[in-house]
Amino acid sequence: MSQGNGQGAYAQHLSKINQKNTVLASEDILNDDGVLLIKKGSAISEKTAEIIVKHKLTRPLEHSVTLENVIDGGRLFKGFTRLFERYPDCEVVHKNLNLALLLRELCNVYSGYELLKQKLTVLSMQRPHDFEKGLFCAWFSMALARKMDLPGQQVSDVFLAGLMHDTGMLHISLDILNKKGQLTPEEWRTIQSHTLIGEIFLQQVPGLSPMVAQATLEHHERRDGTGYPAGKFSEKLSTLGQIVAIADSLGAIRMLRLSGGNGNLANLLPIIQFNEHSYDPSCYKALFSLIRSSGLEPGRTLADTEVDAEVKILVLAHRQLSRCFKPLEGVLKLLPEDSTLRGVRSAILLVHSCWFTVASSGLLANDLLQWLEQIMTGVSQEDYAAVEEMEVLLKELHWQLIQVRKSLAMLKEVEGMQVPQTQQALNRTLELQEGLDQVFKR
Repeated sequence: MSQGNGQGAYAQHLSKINQKNTVLASEDILNDDGVLLIKKGSAISEKTAEIIVKHKLTRPLEHSVTLENVIDGGRLFKGFTRLFERYPDCEVVHKNLNLALLLRELCNVYSGYELLKQKLTVLSMQRPHDFEKGLFCAWFSMALARKMDLPGQQVSDVFLAGLMHDTGMLHISLDILNKKGQLTPEEWRTIQSHTLIGEIFLQQVPGLSPMVAQATLEHHERRDGTGYPAGKFSEKLSTLGQIVAIADSLGAIRMLRLSGGNGNLANLLPIIQFNEHSYDPSCYKALFSLIRSSGLEPGRTLADTEVDAEVKILVLAHRQLSRCFKPLEGVLKLLPEDSTLRGVRSAILLVHSCWFTVASSGLLANDLLQWLEQIMTGVSQEDYAAVEEMEVLLKELHWQLIQVRKSLAMLKEVEGMQVPQTQQALNRTLELQEGLDQVFKR
């Protein structure tokens, strides 16, 4: 893994954590011409990191450094304990499936890989949110794999893949990761490369199952071909990769959209049903059963005093979402159906997927909008649960449109897509979706 794969970014992370956790070169660090850059035993400081940024290395940087204090199996298990304290609904599922002993065993398995401990420690110190996501993803992947009665080795592999799935972010330029505002298409492609970077790293961990690297590579792939980095379809995807993909996406929703109020995993069921076509059938069946069998009931996500104001926002969102979908049909007609370009093919598939999801759900039907308009003057308690479910689903649809927008934005750079009619349709679609963002920020 060369500087081209983000060794400079990783060196910068190491130099920052060296202020709290000693990071030393465990061997001489050489550039690709064999010239000595950093002597064995030297600290990875800001000065040495600047040297590394300017060169390609003969060996991946993580193979040439050691950290004094790392997250071992015991500390990792405590991390899961804190996760359950923050998300007690996860502990309910954990206990329902009797996963305590298995979790401890898998933490011990993780502890046998020095490179995993190094990367996870750096992630926890530099990107704590991604670290917590990794904990959730590892636990949920393990729980889902156990629910599916997968063999022990596969349960272990999917646990480690979930834990490490976003460590590739440590090799992405900090300027891109910390950027405020919308990313350019090129910057978005760079972010997407974290899956490939994670795969390369895990392939180089001695003794690690190759399925861990494959599941990490595939955690943003979708069975309908709309994912990345390769846009694979279901028949070319591994079950373990799809498990990690589900755990990653649901973890993001649980931690971000349901972080306030009393929302829990049961609140995810409408979203799971909404996206049924995106999931591997066996994973979907186990996922639904896992949550249902826990006995969890959807929690209130809005206070009584917030419901009336939320209904007004949902009316605006419903109207704007409807406006956003109308020009998409025009865009779809302008895209070549037989394109072999992955960017164009992905955009077509994403638009089709959104249309199918909306059509099958009836979410943007006029009768739902009429119902929302009728209750704007005062929401009865009997309608609270329906309003909260509507909020969850409209925000999910908004998120899906954001993915479409990223894909359409990249199309503006594709050769042959610069004709005025196409550009006008793309620009109008992107403009409407930016207006939708403002509605949800209210």
